This record gives sequence, C-alpha cells and structure tokens, in this order.
Amino acid sequence: MRYQPTFLSVPVTVPMLLAAAIVAIVALGCAETKGPPDKLGQLQKTLASSKDDKIRVLTIDQIATFGQKARPALDDLVKAATASGDPRPRWHAARAIGLIGEDAISALPVIVEMLNDPDPIVATQAAAAIGLIRTDDDRAVEAISKDDAEMYQSAATALVGKMIHPDGRVRRASLRALKSLKVEPAVLVPMVNQQLANADPQMLMPALNTLADMGAAAVPFLMESLKNPKARYWATVALTEIGPAAAPAIALLTKAVAGEEAGEAGSEERMQAILALAAIGKPAAGPADPAATAELVKAMESSDESLRCAAAFALGRMRAKTADKALEKATGDSDLFLASIAAWARACIDPTNKSLVEKAVAALQANLKSEKPNVRSGSISALSDLTDELGPAGEALLADQFVGLLSDLDPGVQSSAGAALVRLGAGSVAALQKSLADPQVRMHAMEVLAAIGPLAKPAMAAMIQSLSDSDPAFQGDAMMAIAAMGANADAAVPELEKIIAVEGGEPGLLYSAAYALGRIGPASKPAAARLLQLTQSKDEMLATVAVWAALKIEPQDQSLIATAVPLLRRALRGDQELVRLEAAVALGDIGPAAGTAIPLLELVSEDDSVKAVRSAAAESLKKIRVQ
Repeated sequence: MRYQPTFLSVPVTVPMLLAAAIVAIVALGCAETKGPPDKLGQLQKTLASSKDDKIRVLTIDQIATFGQKARPALDDLVKAATASGDPRPRWHAARAIGLIGEDAISALPVIVEMLNDPDPIVATQAAAAIGLIRTDDDRAVEAISKDDAEMYQSAATALVGKMIHPDGRVRRASLRALKSLKVEPAVLVPMVNQQLANADPQMLMPALNTLADMGAAAVPFLMESLKNPKARYWATVALTEIGPAAAPAIALLTKAVAGEEAGEAGSEERMQAILALAAIGKPAAGPADPAATAELVKAMESSDESLRCAAAFALGRMRAKTADKALEKATGDSDLFLASIAAWARACIDPTNKSLVEKAVAALQANLKSEKPNVRSGSISALSDLTDELGPAGEALLADQFVGLLSDLDPGVQSSAGAALVRLGAGSVAALQKSLADPQVRMHAMEVLAAIGPLAKPAMAAMIQSLSDSDPAFQGDAMMAIAAMGANADAAVPELEKIIAVEGGEPGLLYSAAYALGRIGPASKPAAARLLQLTQSKDEMLATVAVWAALKIEPQDQSLIATAVPLLRRALRGDQELVRLEAAVALGDIGPAAGTAIPLLELVSEDDSVKAVRSAAAESLKKIRVQ
C-alpha cells in the first residue's frame, strides 16, 4: 500500500509578480506524473544549479507533487535537506522525501539526524517524514528486514527524545510519527515513561500539554504514567486537560485519590487526581465504576481543607447522586467555602430543585466578597454553572455582579468574571454596555463584548461611538468587538471607512479597521477602493490585512489573488493567532489558485500551537485540493 497524496493533480498558480524563471519551474510540475517523464529530470537540474532559495523551494515542492515517483530525485532532495543556510529548502525537502514513502527508507538515518536541526520547522517536517515513510511501508513488523528494523528503532528512540522538545510543533509531530512507527506498547511505553520521569519539570509540563492536546489518543500513554511515581502527578494534569475522553483512566485516578499506588500520595497529587475525575464528569460516577464516588466521599472527611473542597467540586461535576448525603452534611460545615461548594454540588446533581439552587446561589454570592481571591474566582465559576436555572432576572443580577468584578485587583478573578459574562451571552450585554462609561472596567467590558460576538448587537451603537474615543487602545478594542459581529455590524462601515482613509494613520488602528471591514463582508464595499490602495502599502502587515479584507468584500475579484496568495502565505508564519487563522481561511476561500500555499497549510494544519488554526488550515486544504 503506497501513500497517495490527494492533491497531486491540483494546478498550481503562482503570483504574477514572481520572476519568469520561477513561473517556468512551477509549470514543469503541474501535471505531476501525467506529463513527459523528463520533467522530473529538468526539476532536478534546476534544483542542483539554482542558488536562489525561493526558486529552490518552489522546485522542491514541484518534485514533491510526483509522490513516490520522485524516487530518482531522492539524492537531490537529501542534499537540499542537509544544506546549510536558509532552513526553508531543508524543511520542504524533508516533506518531499516523506511523500516518496517506503522507497525513501534509505534516507531514514539522514531524516533522523534532521530531528536535531536548530530550526523547529525542519525538525517538525523530519518527524512527519519518518511517519510517512513507515505509513507507506505496509510490511508487518515481523516481515521487516533486520537493517530496516534497526533504522525504525533508531527513529523511535530519537522521536521519544523529542517529546520534551521546547517547541510544541516538534513534540506533536514526534508523537504522531511514533504512532505511525507501530512500536509494540511493551517496548514504547517504558521508553516514554523513562523520558518523562527523568525530564526537567520545566520541560515535562509542555510535553504533557502536547499529550493532552492529542486527546483520547494520548490516554494509554498517560495511564501507564499514572503507574510511575515520578510521572503520576504530571499525568493527572494532562488527563485533567483531556476531560471526558480520559474516562479509561478512572480506575487508576481513583487509586491516586486514595493514595494506593506506590505508597501514600501527597496532597497535591491527590488533589490533581480529584480534579481529573471532575474533568471527566458524569462517566466517573457511572455504574461501571462507583468506586470513584466512594473515594471522593472519603476525601470529604480529610483534614486537608483543599482536598475536601476539591472532592465536593468533583462530586458536583460528576453529578454523583449517591453522594448527596455527604454533600448535605458539608453544607453545614464551618468552612463557608466548602459549605457553598457542597450546596452548589447538590444543585448540580438536582438542578430542578428550586430550593437547592436558591441556597447555592445565595451562598456563592456571599463568597464574592471573600478576602481570598481563589474563593471569589471559584464562586464566580460555580455561579456561572447555575445561570440556566435562574431566569432573566437572576441572570441580570449576576451580570451586574460579574461586571463589577472585572475591576478586581486579582487577575484570576477578572478572568473568571469575564468568562462567566461570556457564558451568560445576551444576558450580560446590558450590564456590559452600561460599564463602557466606567474607565475602570471599560477595556475589559469591550473585550467581553467581542467574545460574545453577534449576540452583543444591542451594544452596537455604543461600540460605534467608541470608535471616536481619544484612547487608541479602546478604539482598537471597539473595532475588534465590531469585527466579532460580522455582517451584523454593517452600520459601522462609514466610521471604519473614515479611519482607513487617514494617510499615515496609526498602524494598529488601520489594521483593526481593515480587519473589521473584512469581517463585515460585502456590506463594506464602499471601503473596497481604499483597501485596494492599502494592499500596495510598504507596511507588510497592513497590506496583508487589506488584501484579506478586500477578498472578503469581493471574493470573486480574481485580480486580487496574485497579490493575496504570497501575502497570506507569509501571514501563516506570523506570531498572532488571529492573523494565522484568518490567513488560513482566506487561502481556502481562494481555492485551487492558492496551490502554492499547500506545503505551509499542511504544516500549520498539523503543528500550529492553536487548535482552531490547525482546523482552519485542514479545512482550507480540502478546498484547495478540489479536483
């Protein structure tokens, strides 16, 4: 079974502004294997002779479109992959080697060495190439020759070592490649556990975050780590992030709560295991494993105040009905925070019981005045869980209280209040709109309105008025809130048009205004001419946002594509999450004409640090690869 890329016959359109030589190179490879066989040879000659890295990258990408039939170019690709200087040809070459598949197995030692490349993208693509080669190799493990088996084992060892690489892209690619290598669990798991157990704690947490980001696929690794005293705490942290998909670990987490694994666990370890059960939720209290509920009820009798509160919280999250008596007892505890969490848990277990809900809300509201930031923050989150049971009047009262806490001295409390207001959605808009006149909270309030999105439309007039504020930062926040409402914000177009019309205007405001116009879409057509002017700006960021916005307003304007594709490709490599996200979406909207962005979109779809960006890039690849 050979690896067959789905995009080999996609026609590639390059920007018209590129040199004629580059255009000729791209044209050579567009037909993939359907054209005369000497085209691959011509590409090899161009790769060997060119000193221009841009031409070399485009040439390598065209060789890659031949897939497994690019085997004659393997030596040329290896040379490009190991060349010094600009890392771009190296990572594009590693990608091309991987697309050759099993026939590139002789290059494995070179690819494994590339995992140590100082450029993280090169290391990422090296890991991906290892996975592609093994995926294409359909031999059973026992049928692989000794020499090949040794190369695969060497690759597995090297990939395990990259699990604690400082760059998340390398970690993710290494874990995916390990899965493709089909290493027996009896061999792989001890290797992983040894790596995690001996790692510097500062490097271990990012590695476990990467495992958590992989979701259910990482649970078997983490379950084995729960058995290792050195790795158990960190494994519970990752399982907490995974949430319900970590249900297979319930029994081991229950033992960790009880301190049964490898001696009595410390309180921090037990605490984290309790929080992991809470994150799993209802399955942890299911009939298949009632031991977790029983263990948490025992924890509520602990002398450790933190454990007792955490246990009550977990029982509420788990909707553990059999724990009601223990929770009822805790509602009378002298520790008022524990009493309020227990009341909240009872209300979560039986949300139709109006009396329980009212008691819980009253207790938690009293906690909002606590001197302890963690009590205030926890109570905000707990109240947010009960808002569905309160009705409009109750929601409005909570919204006013949460808005007041946006100015809390503790950042954690501010964050919890903001998240609770976002969760309230339309129910919080009136309170937020009033607060826009309060200099203490207006910045936070505008950010929350942006997060609420289209449901915040009742505050539109206030947002438009804020565009003329004397504080550029507040103006920028207002534009982002307007942008979040999309087509619903068409009333803001005239004011936004005024902002982008200013020659030499403040860059940040120009970026935000152009972005907001693009998010509004076709209704921003009055601003299209000015946006077209801005696409020629010497400020690359402004040119990128402007061309993106122009495409959103007039998506059928083919004349924009030649300018847009190279700018959007560069935007995919930017530091700002929102810029990468919108660039990925825009390239997908362009379709097959954005074919030169495929390698970068592949990289982003697999290895961007933000899940939403990865998803957007993956979706765009589907649109670009349409036959």
